[in-house]
Amino acid sequence: MIWQQMPYTIPFVGVSLLSFAVGGYIWFHYRSPLGKTGSATILASSAWIITTVLALSGGDLSTQVFWKKMQFPGIVVLPAAWFIFAVLYTGREQWLNRRTLAGLLFMPVVTVILVFTNESHNLIWKGFTVVTSGLFLVVKESHGIWLQAFIGYAYVLLMIGGLLFFIQIMRCSYPRYRRQTSFLLFGGIVPWAASALSSFGLNPIPYLDFTLIALTLTNLVVAFNIFYFQLGSVVPLARETIIESMDDCVIVLDMENRIVDMNPSARKLMGSTAESLGKPVKGVWPPWPGVEELDVGGGKEVMVDNVIFDVNVSPLVDWRGYTVSRVVVLRDVTDRKRSEKIKQSLKEKEILLQEIHHRVKNNIQIISSLLNLQSSYIKDERYKQMLRDSQDRIKSMALIHEKLYQSSNLADISFGEYIQDLVQSLYRSYGTMNITLEVQGSGVSLGIDTAIPCGLIINELVSNSLKHAFPDDKGKIRIGFRSIDGDIELVVSDNGVGIPDTIDFRTTESLGLHLVTILVEDQLKGTVSLERNDGTTFTITFKK
Repeated sequence: MIWQQMPYTIPFVGVSLLSFAVGGYIWFHYRSPLGKTGSATILASSAWIITTVLALSGGDLSTQVFWKKMQFPGIVVLPAAWFIFAVLYTGREQWLNRRTLAGLLFMPVVTVILVFTNESHNLIWKGFTVVTSGLFLVVKESHGIWLQAFIGYAYVLLMIGGLLFFIQIMRCSYPRYRRQTSFLLFGGIVPWAASALSSFGLNPIPYLDFTLIALTLTNLVVAFNIFYFQLGSVVPLARETIIESMDDCVIVLDMENRIVDMNPSARKLMGSTAESLGKPVKGVWPPWPGVEELDVGGGKEVMVDNVIFDVNVSPLVDWRGYTVSRVVVLRDVTDRKRSEKIKQSLKEKEILLQEIHHRVKNNIQIISSLLNLQSSYIKDERYKQMLRDSQDRIKSMALIHEKLYQSSNLADISFGEYIQDLVQSLYRSYGTMNITLEVQGSGVSLGIDTAIPCGLIINELVSNSLKHAFPDDKGKIRIGFRSIDGDIELVVSDNGVGIPDTIDFRTTESLGLHLVTILVEDQLKGTVSLERNDGTTFTITFKK
C-alpha cells in the first residue's frame, strides 16, 4: 500500500481510537438496551471515521478503493443503530419485533456482500476516477444502483429517527430532557448532511471529508448524553409517566429559587401556567412555605391554607459534583395526619375505657365484699341466702368488666371463656364438687350490652340448679351457646329432679326465675322456653 501524508490523518486517527475506547466502555458498563445501542452507534461511527481517514490517506487507487470498501461495515450499521436508538429512546419498543429487525438488517448485510464483490457486478460503484487536488490524490467514484438504494434506505431511517426525536421534544415539558433530545437530534442530522455533501460531489474541500468532523460531533453528543444525562437509566418516557402522573407536587428550583420545572400537581396547587417557569417561586406562589431555607432531606412538615405537606428536598448534582438545582417534593399528608390523630384519640379512649372497666370491677367487688361482710351478722339462713344470691349476681357483672379490661378488644368478650369462669365461681360459692359441668360454644363473642344480661341469666339458672335440682349432690349441668342464622341460642339444662308441672316459671314467686324472664324479654328482646323431660332445660333465643 502507498500512503500520502494528510494534515488531518493523525488527529482523526486519535479521535477514532478514543471513540472506540468510549464506545467499548459504554458497552461493558451500560447494560440497558439504550446504552448498548448508543455504544453500537459510537463504535460504528468510529469505524467509519478511521477507515475514511485511511482511504483518504491512500497514495494510489488500489489503496483508496480497499479502504473505501472497509468503510462499509461501519457505514451500514450506523443507520439501523441510530433508528433503533431513536425508537428505544422515545419508548416505542413494540416496533422492534422480529420482522422489523429482519428488515433493518437485510439492506446492511446485502450491501456489505455487494461491496466486497463489486468487481463482478458494479452494483455499488460503476467505476473510479483518480484526480489530484493540489498535492493530494483523490479518488472519485460513480455510484451504482444498489449504493443509491442504500443511501435512500439510510436517509429514510434518518428521517424517521429525527421525526421521533422531534415529536419527543414537542411532547416533553421538562427542560433538561428537551435539551437532551435536541442534542441527539442535532447529532443525528449533522453527519448525514455532511455525507450528502460528499456523496453528491458538493464538498468544498475535495481532500477533506466533512463526514469525519460530523461523526466526531455525533460521538461526542451520544457519549455526553449517556455519561451526563445517564441516558438509558431514566428515559424521558419514564419521567413523563412517573413524575407527570404523581399526586405529589414536584418542583425543580435553581440555586436562585427560580422555577425550572413543575409537574401538573404542582401547577394545580400553585394555580400557575407554563409562563411561571424561570420566575422566583415566592412570586408565583405567595404561600410558599420558606422551603428554600430547609435542609436537604425529608421529615419537615409545613401547613399552607390548612393543608399539611410533608416536604422533601433533594439536590441535583452535575458531573463535577456541584449542586446545580434542587427538587422539592410536597406530599399532602393532611388525611394521614387526621387519621393519626383519630387513632391516637381512639387509643386514649381505649385506655380510658379499660381504666373505667377496671374501676367498675373493683367497685363491684367492694360491694360484693360488703354484702359478704353483712351476711356474717345475719343469723336467718333465708336472708343469708338472699345476700349470697345478690353477691353471685354482682360477681357475674364484675366478671364481665374484668374480661373486658383484660381483652385487647373492648367491644366484645369471648363468652365461652366467661361462662367457664362464672360457673366455676358459682361452684365454689355453693361448695359443689360432684356435679359435672359441660360447656359448649367457645367461639361466640358478645358485646357488653348483651353479655351482662346473659351472664345474669346463666347465674340465675345455674344457681337454681345447684340449689334445687340435686338433692344427693350428684348430676350434670350443661350450658350450650351457639349462633344460628344471626340469632344466639343459649341452652341451660340439668338432669336433676326438675321443676314440677304445677309451677309456671313466668309467674312463680322465685326472684331468680322472674329475673330470667325480665332479662330475656325486656333486655335481650328474646324468647325463653322450658322443657321438663329428664330434668330441666331452658332455651333462650335472641338477636346478637
